[in-house]
Amino acid sequence: MDGIYEITINSPMGPIGGRVNLQTNGNAMNGILEIMGMKNKLSNGKVKGNQCYFKGNIKNNALNIEYEIMGQLTGNILNIYAKTNMGEFKLQGKKVG
Repeated sequence: MDGIYEITINSPMGPIGGRVNLQTNGNAMNGILEIMGMKNKLSNGKVKGNQCYFKGNIKNNALNIEYEIMGQLTGNILNIYAKTNMGEFKLQGKKVG
């Protein structure tokens, strides 16, 4: 699961591109989510086999998005289900590093 993934979120505002860098240590996962020009540290994530779970919050002056992520890695593709205070989204990430 470790690596860098290019992601695309199909949001009500249209497609939004980003990147997520994941690092695991046993069943724990941390990383960085880069989206909409912001970087957000991921912490307290959990990994079990090819599945992961984490939650966080993206904040700036005008935006506050709380999210809960459930993902499953199949080959180089990370399929993600995101539940946020702005709606629920499905997205994919492709491993690039």
